[in-house]
Amino acid sequence: MQTEKLTKSAIIVNAIGAGVAMAFSTAALIDPTLVVTGGADSPGVDMYAQAYAARAIPLGAALLFSLTSRHKRGLLPLLIVSGAVQLGDVAIGAAQGVPGMMVGGTVLAFIHLATAGQLALGRNRGAAATA
Repeated sequence: MQTEKLTKSAIIVNAIGAGVAMAFSTAALIDPTLVVTGGADSPGVDMYAQAYAARAIPLGAALLFSLTSRHKRGLLPLLIVSGAVQLGDVAIGAAQGVPGMMVGGTVLAFIHLATAGQLALGRNRGAAATA
């Protein structure tokens, strides 16, 4: 089985992105008003923060593990899912008028999806070279 090749900078940038997403979700658990507009008394704010953390922390941890693992078999689908989740955050941020969520989500989606594209192109080149 071919080991996926990524540049060290791609690994670092994606790891930082996963860490940032995990940090924001942890901060939201502590103080939901950091990531949600409106008062802390707003209905659903705590539930939103918990749902955000329930997604961001395990996904970020899985991505960090895969990025630092010697064998990166599951990295491509994890990057695609991570990018898709960030695009979802962009849509939510746009609907709720949260500029930081739109900008941060856009940057992280670009990083994860561009890296996924790099991996997919590397796979296709490797497959063509062995054919």
